[in-house]
Amino acid sequence: MIKWHDQAGRERWRDEFVEQFLQKYGIARDSLSDSTLDCLDDWARQVFLVEERPSANFNAVVLNLCRAVESELAAGLGSVAGLEFLADPTPLGNKAHDLRKVTMDSSLRQRLLARGIKPGIISALPKKLLDLATIRKDTDSAHGGAEIGEATQEDAQKTIHLAGIILRDLIPTQAMGKPRTF
Repeated sequence: MIKWHDQAGRERWRDEFVEQFLQKYGIARDSLSDSTLDCLDDWARQVFLVEERPSANFNAVVLNLCRAVESELAAGLGSVAGLEFLADPTPLGNKAHDLRKVTMDSSLRQRLLARGIKPGIISALPKKLLDLATIRKDTDSAHGGAEIGEATQEDAQKTIHLAGIILRDLIPTQAMGKPRTF
């Protein structure tokens, strides 16, 4: 068991926990943006706290995974011409609805392919983002930046699964195991 006063041990635990999550979904750590990795570290910190204090709720766990997805959306797809709105500080649900309106023309398809992103993810991504936004909304895991709700371990598990799939989908195929180049 890790002692609360052992900061190095907690940091190792968080690194290992994030690495296990990334491995489970086939994501190379260096293919994610620094801000996404920071969010994942915050997520692992919250998981540690909940595991050490079973009476705590999982709202911060849900919130930090949503932030990781938002961060990677901004760093990846949000840097593609025509998808810049994904880098805006709007809620996941709004991004999902806006993404549904995107017309997959040949130039957007080519820009995505040039970055190693499969254009097919654009059609599947809105539902996944809406599912993630629904968990966040239903648990009141965040409202106006303040954590006020109560999420369960089941909510956290659903969020982990959705976030893993979404993050995996957002990673350029040629970047798997290589540092991001854009």
